[in-house]
Amino acid sequence: MADNLLPFEKVTRKILVKKEAKTDEKYGCRPEDRNTEDVINYGIVNIDKPKGPTSHQISDFVQKILGITKAGHSGTLE
Repeated sequence: MADNLLPFEKVTRKILVKKEAKTDEKYGCRPEDRNTEDVINYGIVNIDKPKGPTSHQISDFVQKILGITKAGHSGTLE
């Protein structure tokens, strides 16, 4: 099976850790520990916008589907 690997895949690598640290919970949490409500309220949704609806309309659809009051886009979705 090693014969099928590319040269960079054959290199043995090790993880270097400069300093082990833990973030104080009052400053947030690990992304995988967030509850669904926080992910929806503070997360990002990547959308492959189809031709037709405007960027504003897509933001409105997202608000209605997720039941949230704020949604927007960053730049053009064309």
